[in-house]
Order: sequence, then C-alpha cells, then structure tokens
Amino acid sequence: DICSGELCGEWETEEAKIGRAGEGSQHPFGAMNIVRTPSVAQIGISVELLDSLAQQTPVGNAAVSSVDSFTQFTQKMLDNFYNFASSFAVSQAQMTPSPSDMFIPANVVLK
Repeated sequence: DICSGELCGEWETEEAKIGRAGEGSQHPFGAMNIVRTPSVAQIGISVELLDSLAQQTPVGNAAVSSVDSFTQFTQKMLDNFYNFASSFAVSQAQMTPSPSDMFIPANVVLK
C-alpha cells in the first residue's frame, strides 16, 4: 500500500485476513467451491536516483506515439471496462431468469 507517498505495511494485515485457514466462509468468495492451492507471489522494486535515471541510455527503437493522450486514455479506459465487465461473465446455462435485469451480450461490446 502507498499512503501519502510513503510505503505502509497495512497490506500484510489484509493478506492475513484473506489467507487464514479455516475462515473461508467469512471471505466473500468463501461460499464458492474453489480448491485453494498455496501460491507464492514476488514483486521487485528498484529505487533509483533521478540523476542515475537521466544518465541511462534510452531504448533505440522506441517511438513516440502519434496518438494523442485523450485517445490513449479512452482506449485504456475501454479496455479496462471490458476486462472488468467480462469478469462477471457466466454461460447462458448458468444464468438465472430475472425479468427485471438487462443483459448485454459480450460480442456486442467487442464490436
């Protein structure tokens, strides 16, 4: 977690809440029948001085984007929206009838 530009150790507490054995029913996804396998994640962070970054050689084949920043932002926003919306995807067989809900087929969003 980054709090006001400083690193905080609060995420370890959150990880412990989610990862405690035997408390799956308290977790929002605990009711799902998911086989939990232990996993390890590792992240590397490099802290560099601005002066040393300025002296590094830029990538030779890097090209400046010809797309304006608003178009880039819009494209990234739509990509993230699609990824978020598709995370709720279910098959037609899994859908429960609900006349008050409106469903949009994913293939329509892709167009």
